[in-house]
Amino acid sequence: MGILSIDLLITLQILPVFFSNCLFLALYDSVILLKHVVLLLSRSKSTRGEWRRMLTSEGLRCVWKSFLLDAYKQVKLGEDAPNSSVVRVSSPEGGHSGGNRVQEKTAEGVQCHLLDFASAERPLVVNFGSLPAFSKLVEEFSSVADFLLVYIDEAHPSDGWAIPGGSSLSFEVKKHRNQEERCAAAHQLLERFSLPPQCQVVADRMDNNANVAYGVAFERVCIVQRQKIAYLGGKGPFCYNLQEVRH
Repeated sequence: MGILSIDLLITLQILPVFFSNCLFLALYDSVILLKHVVLLLSRSKSTRGEWRRMLTSEGLRCVWKSFLLDAYKQVKLGEDAPNSSVVRVSSPEGGHSGGNRVQEKTAEGVQCHLLDFASAERPLVVNFGSLPAFSKLVEEFSSVADFLLVYIDEAHPSDGWAIPGGSSLSFEVKKHRNQEERCAAAHQLLERFSLPPQCQVVADRMDNNANVAYGVAFERVCIVQRQKIAYLGGKGPFCYNLQEVRH
């Protein structure tokens, strides 16, 4: 089968779930708009501020890109874990580095690789994206596993496909223009949502090599054991399930 045929097949497979996501965003916007109108009619002070739609051209591009990343991801269950290049954001006291490879110092920080944090004795739980729920997982299982948070390209930048300001998950950060801004945004995230010191934190490089290799786009969690992918979580946000990791 030729490359064009494979691309066409992947596109046809993506289209149904893409349109279902579009429908979800449309329904979400309708509910929020109705709530906004009701509050406006009741002259509630909570209506102050700009109402942001989720179903936008920028949003559709992000959703489509996320499905393409998932379809063409390099990571496979049971196979070698992609050893993506990353930049160390912080090294929490008491955290386990999990490796002794030589790390290159760059202008942005310490350059290393994802598998530098893996050890032969303990599984490495790698989380891309969501932080609050992951923090609880770290607290519960840090005695038997190592943890790594990889901060990737911001899914909802304030100057892009932004989350409505009233959301508890809203995170005001602009699109990353360079590695310094990405690392600074990662620090801002850690200040907003606390993370146990047992978890190491890195940021993806500006070429998004970790994001591409693991097909993240929004959220994904996986477990690396002996350099292999022992568990590969689904594509977030709808198939991002930390309960599976607990079992």
